[in-house]
Amino acid sequence: MRMRNVMAAALTGLALLGLAGTASARTGLTWPPKDVTPVHKTKAELQKQADAFSAQQQRTYPRAFRGAQNVSPGDWGGEAEGVFDDMQYMGNTVTFSYQGQNVRTYTQVNAPGQHAWSPEEYCEQPWAHCTGQVSDHRGGVTVFSKNEQFGITEARNFRRNGEVVWVQAWTPGTEAQLAVLASDRALTFTR
Repeated sequence: MRMRNVMAAALTGLALLGLAGTASARTGLTWPPKDVTPVHKTKAELQKQADAFSAQQQRTYPRAFRGAQNVSPGDWGGEAEGVFDDMQYMGNTVTFSYQGQNVRTYTQVNAPGQHAWSPEEYCEQPWAHCTGQVSDHRGGVTVFSKNEQFGITEARNFRRNGEVVWVQAWTPGTEAQLAVLASDRALTFTR
């Protein structure tokens, strides 16, 4: 618990000070990582995991977004709500109140090997204007990007085991909070 608070403070401080790195996403992270182990789970296993993800979001959002209220995780799924056997990624929306605003985020958790782009390749996408990066202190990297056309801010955490977790919001100035959420190791396919 204390380490999470330290990590959150460090990420927040780096992002707010603009020291999160360069926009080039030259991370040195080998992608895909060697020895990626695919994850194969049943619908029941994935639903149990999705329920745990939602409970984690209810705990972490009020910490990341200090004072957030009415945190309401949506159902997890892929292109549609619901999980199915051997699903390799899951996403959901979370709505909450923060500093007098209604805020909505989208989270996606990708199993090892599911996310094909390296951090550098991700930043080469025409819609992903990368604005910085920060080490997650576990051998991975979190890359920040903005999509000006749609007003989306995103933090994408690339992990040494090949997982990628990303969180995006339509609220400016939330990069530090999104980085804390994306680097949360409770959001993982490998448990």
